[in-house]
Amino acid sequence: MRRSLIAASLIMCLLTCSYGAKHSKGTDGTAPPAGTAGADVPIARIDEKAIYLSDIPYDLQKRYALELHKVHVQLYREQRAELNRIVDRMVLEKEASRRKITPDELSRILAADIEAGKSALEADKENIFQAFLDDLKRGPGGLSGNTAHHNQPGILGETGGPEHGPGGSIIESAKKNIIEMKKDAYARTKMDEFFGEFRRRAEIEIVLEPPELIRVDMSADDDPYLGSSDAPVTIIAFADYQCPACRAAGAVLRNLLEKKKDTVKLVFRDFPLRFHKNAGMAAEAAECADAQGEFWRYSELLFESQQSLAIENLKDYARHLGLDAEKFNRCLDTREQRAEVEKDAADARLAGITGTPSVFVNGYYISGMPTLAHLEEVIAAIEAGKVPRAPEDIGKG
Repeated sequence: MRRSLIAASLIMCLLTCSYGAKHSKGTDGTAPPAGTAGADVPIARIDEKAIYLSDIPYDLQKRYALELHKVHVQLYREQRAELNRIVDRMVLEKEASRRKITPDELSRILAADIEAGKSALEADKENIFQAFLDDLKRGPGGLSGNTAHHNQPGILGETGGPEHGPGGSIIESAKKNIIEMKKDAYARTKMDEFFGEFRRRAEIEIVLEPPELIRVDMSADDDPYLGSSDAPVTIIAFADYQCPACRAAGAVLRNLLEKKKDTVKLVFRDFPLRFHKNAGMAAEAAECADAQGEFWRYSELLFESQQSLAIENLKDYARHLGLDAEKFNRCLDTREQRAEVEKDAADARLAGITGTPSVFVNGYYISGMPTLAHLEEVIAAIEAGKVPRAPEDIGKG
C-alpha cells in the first residue's frame, strides 16, 4: 500500500510539474497548477514570430481534470483491492473456525479442489481447443454485429508448412496456451465461488465508495450511429482501427446495443493515434464508405483486418463489399474525408483524451476497457437520476 501511495504521489507531482498554467477553476472546482506560461505568454519563437500556448489544440484544464480523475480511480481500486484481501483473509479464518480446522488446512482443501478441476480440463484439452477454433472461425464481431468476412492470419499463422498441421509445433504451442488460459480462468472462478460463499456467511459492510465518474461536454457531431436517433442514452466511442482493445470494446458495445436497442444510441468517432501509421488513412476510408451508406460493414471489416490496412487493402475491402470502386478510390486518393477525421481527433484531444478506446455515456467518461456490466450500471444510474461511479476492477471502465 505504501508503494502504491508513493506512486500516486509521483503521478501528481508529474502532473503539477508538466502542465502548469494560469487558468480559472473549472466547473468541477479543480484547477491546473500554476507555474508555466499562460495562454498570452509566448512558449517559443521562430524568426521572431511568437508561438503561444493557445496555438496548441489542447485544453489544459480539461486534460488536467481527466488525468486527476484517472488518479482518483486508480487510488480507489488499489485501496479496494487491499480491502478485499483483508476481508477474504478474515472470512477464510471464520470459515476454518466453523469447520474446526486451521486456515492453512482450509486453504489446502480449496487448492486441491481447484487442481482436480484443472486436471479435468487437461484431460479434455482436445475438445476445448477444437471449440476455441470454432469460435475463432465465427469471429468476435464488432460494432455492426456482422460475422467475420474472412479469417485473419496471425493467431495460428499462415497454413502450409508441417509445423502448422495437426501435431505441429505451432498448433501444439497454441493448444498449450489456450488450455493454460482456461485453467487460470477456472481457478479464478472457483476462488470467487469459494470466497463468495464465505462472504455470504458473514455480515460485511463496505463503506468505501468508488469515485463518481467525471462528466465531459462531448458532442456526437454528425458521425455515424446505431440505435434510435432520439434515444435517452447516447454513447460516444472514440476508436482507432489499429487498436486491438477498440475491437474488443466494439464487441462489448454491440452486446449492449442488442440488449438496450430502444434506449441507447451508439456514435462512432475517429481518433487515429499518431503512432499507428495506417490508422488515419483507414479512418478516412471508412468515411469514404460512409458516403456510400456502408460505414458499419466497412468499419467492421477494418477491425477484422487490423494487420492489413495498407491503401491497396482499403481499396480491396471496398470492392469486396460491392461499393462503387471508382468513386471510393477517388475519395481516398484525394483525401476527401481527411478534414472529417481530423475534426474528430481534434475534438478528442481538446477534451483531454490521449488513448483509445475512449467511451462517454451521456458525457460520463469511462476510463479503461469498458465492460458490459459496468456500462449497464452507468446507464441504470443515469436513468435513476444519479451520478454513475467507477467500477472496482482494475482496467474495467
